Amino acid sequence: MKSYWSIVSLWVLALMSCVRPVGEPEQAAPLTAHEMRERMIEQNRAVLEAERADIQAFIDSLTVGFEATGTGMFVARLEKHQTAGLIDTAQRVVVRSRITGLHGEVYADQLDQSISVLRDNDAIWGLQEALIQSHVGDSLICIIPAHLAHGLAGDLADIPPLTTLVYYLRILQ
Repeated sequence: MKSYWSIVSLWVLALMSCVRPVGEPEQAAPLTAHEMRERMIEQNRAVLEAERADIQAFIDSLTVGFEATGTGMFVARLEKHQTAGLIDTAQRVVVRSRITGLHGEVYADQLDQSISVLRDNDAIWGLQEALIQSHVGDSLICIIPAHLAHGLAGDLADIPPLTTLVYYLRILQ
């Protein structure tokens, strides 16, 4: 009889070890490659949607008319000097800029740069795109989304990752 109760006790213990206690979280199965990819796409879409909303709120807060460029960037031309021709690719221009974030963080003030349009690896793509559609003497406000600025990494010094930049730009020569 004693062995009977021993066997029954072992059997009950074995059954209890198979049952998860109430309140214990279920172990998640590892994600497949497809599920990981879909999750990353969903997260990236959320980040882009938040960036678009921030850009739109910034535009709505100003009384300046911005034009979309088709790449996610917006440009407002404050002064137009159409007496000079459009800036051409590989043309070297000197610009003075003030660079801020959408919420007023100042990253550079009175920055003078000499840029060879569409040939300069030191200038961000958004700035080069704005220059290629401008004239010497123009004053612009450019809202440059993160993918045309410093992207996922930031500039590794002052500008944080995924930062939308606002360039207050004057093309000097």
